[in-house]
Amino acid sequence: MKKIFLAFISLTLLFITSGCDKDLPYPIDQVTKGVLVDITRVAGTDPVMYDGDVSGNFKVKLLIPENQGDYSQLKYVQLLAVLENVDETITSHVVVDNITQFPSELTIDVADIFGKFGQAAPIAAQALSFTVNVVLNDGTVIPGWTKETGFNNEKFLNWPVEDRYYSNKVMYPVVCELVLDDFVGTCTVTLDEWWGMTPYPVEVTKISDTELSIKGLFNGEAVNPLIITVNKEEYTVSFPKQVLLPNSALLWWESDGTAYDNFSLEGLGTINSCETSISFTAEARVNAGGFGDNSFKLGKIK
Repeated sequence: MKKIFLAFISLTLLFITSGCDKDLPYPIDQVTKGVLVDITRVAGTDPVMYDGDVSGNFKVKLLIPENQGDYSQLKYVQLLAVLENVDETITSHVVVDNITQFPSELTIDVADIFGKFGQAAPIAAQALSFTVNVVLNDGTVIPGWTKETGFNNEKFLNWPVEDRYYSNKVMYPVVCELVLDDFVGTCTVTLDEWWGMTPYPVEVTKISDTELSIKGLFNGEAVNPLIITVNKEEYTVSFPKQVLLPNSALLWWESDGTAYDNFSLEGLGTINSCETSISFTAEARVNAGGFGDNSFKLGKIK
């Protein structure tokens, strides 16, 4: 088999920036050649963990992509758990050692893993991620995550693997039970990067078991409501391009007569069921072009 080596590092390589014309912050002969290992959630298993609950069906799959080529320098892999706490501190523990078979499926023992972090069970608003440490024949350990550099191999996320792209981690948010009816009524927008005037009220109605309507965005200036689709398994929201301000006087015109009208949003987001809030990032556009992504957050008045 043709040898293909991928250049990673244990710590320092992750400090590379896009400025390739700059001097590297470390000697080039210290770059460690490693092995790319893909990690994904096994289809059909649970995508989230619940507050105070150690039950559930959690499995991850490890494989080495075919385009990695020769990986004879690999000795074994470790499964690394990375816990982001409510106070935003992050800690990690190796939870499975000496993995040598690929592909392989690993069952996640929630009680055992949180015990390693000194907890009896998951706590709402935490996030538990899994990645891999790569251990080479010479004993070099290439960590999947460190406090200084974050998750490794972010530059390879566009690599084709099977019928998808390479994945360097699996994340399980810790959530409360999601009840869409809890969002119905008056909510308060506490973040609106486009409008910039917060807080302000919006009215949320339930259209179906998976859809919510948000009326009154942009401090009530939005003519049409925003309809969002809720993925109740993954606690995410999404919405296609929707025109909220058609031909609105709120918008403006260029000197050449080009109308900046039909203001629309298209985006993705998440639901925090514990605090009854919805956060999303949306691309803002008008007929004449786009304004980039803007962030929004709204929550139910308690």
